[in-house]
Amino acid sequence: MKLGYTQEKMAEKLGMSLTYYGQIERGISGISLEKLVLAHECLNIDPTYLLTGKEHPVVSFDLVIDQCPKRKQNDLNELIQYALKLAK
Repeated sequence: MKLGYTQEKMAEKLGMSLTYYGQIERGISGISLEKLVLAHECLNIDPTYLLTGKEHPVVSFDLVIDQCPKRKQNDLNELIQYALKLAK
């Protein structure tokens, strides 16, 4: 994952020392739950990526609906729309 930030900038954004941030990158130290949430909220970084180094593919609702049996697609679409309204 490339954000274009230097280690210094990442450490600053996460409110930690450059030394500690470097230790996290090298796998010497772990990242706290608080910093994990901050990285997700401020930098839009997937927490799974921070923990495993693996990126998850973005799942498109359209793709999920297309893979659903035709007779259930409308029901699934309505359910997704309802869930999105609840999330607001």
